[in-house]
Amino acid sequence: MSEQSVEWDRLVIVGASHAGVACAEQMRANGFDGQISLIDLLPGKPLERPPLSKAYLQAENDDETGFLLRRNEWYQTQNVTLYDGVAVTRIDPVRCQLMMGDGRSLDYDRLVLATGATPRHLDAARDMRGVFVLRDPRHARAIRSAMKGSKTVVIVGGGYIGLEAAASCAKAGMEVHVIEMADRLLARVASPEISAFFVRLHEAHDVTIHLGRGVADILSNNGVFHALKLSDNSIIEADMMIVGIGVLPEIKMAADAGLETDNGILVDDMMRTSHAKIYAIGDVARRRTASLRIESVDHAQTSATIAAASLCGMPAPVPAAPWFWSEQFNVRLQSAGIVPPDSPSVRYIKRPGKREGGLSVWSYEADRLVAVESVRAPATYMLGKACLDKEISPSPEEIANPTFDLKARVASGGR
Repeated sequence: MSEQSVEWDRLVIVGASHAGVACAEQMRANGFDGQISLIDLLPGKPLERPPLSKAYLQAENDDETGFLLRRNEWYQTQNVTLYDGVAVTRIDPVRCQLMMGDGRSLDYDRLVLATGATPRHLDAARDMRGVFVLRDPRHARAIRSAMKGSKTVVIVGGGYIGLEAAASCAKAGMEVHVIEMADRLLARVASPEISAFFVRLHEAHDVTIHLGRGVADILSNNGVFHALKLSDNSIIEADMMIVGIGVLPEIKMAADAGLETDNGILVDDMMRTSHAKIYAIGDVARRRTASLRIESVDHAQTSATIAAASLCGMPAPVPAAPWFWSEQFNVRLQSAGIVPPDSPSVRYIKRPGKREGGLSVWSYEADRLVAVESVRAPATYMLGKACLDKEISPSPEEIANPTFDLKARVASGGR
């Protein structure tokens, strides 16, 4: 730990997905040799989350070994105790103690909350058979099982999870309908050009996209889903429905313990909550200085690294632009920065890629580069992310010019 040490011994991390596991791993990398306990609500060893809507749904057998977040031996070599299939019911920040659903309690010196988020539901379909959400391995297992006996699926929500699930179902030979209430796909997270690209991509694979339509009614027979009535009174019959309309941060336990919350557990730039001995990381954490909460594997890992540095008395890592990726029909979208919502001050500049069908979209707010998205243009994406990390902002006119030497601009440090 670079000759540094801490004056406490017991670290407890609640949540053993990407953020929680990354925090434990980074603590060991920083030289922490005290006790590390990971508590996870789900039984079994944690799985990677990104493949759940992609390769996991398309897998032909039930072997999950290839989807493990860490191999079984990792927990032994890192000296990490995993409590799986256990709920934490209460935090006592005065006694520095957790109460668990099986009656046990666990003391801590420092606590990290990586409780993530839970999927939003359509209330009318919450207990209806044949209706699914997709967030964790339990959901993915249920969807994969249902796909084997189904021919048609309707997916409510045209965000990344909905579109990735749509691609997986279409590749499995199913008839797929995607319902999106907004006037374009990915309206909250992508530029209009990228939205249009994915409409074309899905339609080329016979996925039917229904834009600007909401859900008017959910029809069932004896408690089993069989059709969706849209706001234009059209009816789509299907064997199953997947709901992908976003998530809610899992903050109740933190709020009950007196931590400050607001669309997440509020943290400072070192991921510290309003209680000095408690940190929050991953999807559940929202920085006080930020207007939104970030949901991505990159943020899970980055916030875990920052928290581990703070816990070990080390400086924070150098900031970098957040990044995200999505894969649909073997086409990978790579995105860095935060794509701003449509407004008069926002400009989206399209730059053609060198590969056939490749492109990137550069988002500007008042001529300042804030995000870069690319498909089939990985080299351009890397240059775009370098621009964001180094605070280099080529002008919109330069980006629109296909002969502009972007690589040279980055190599020169923006000069």
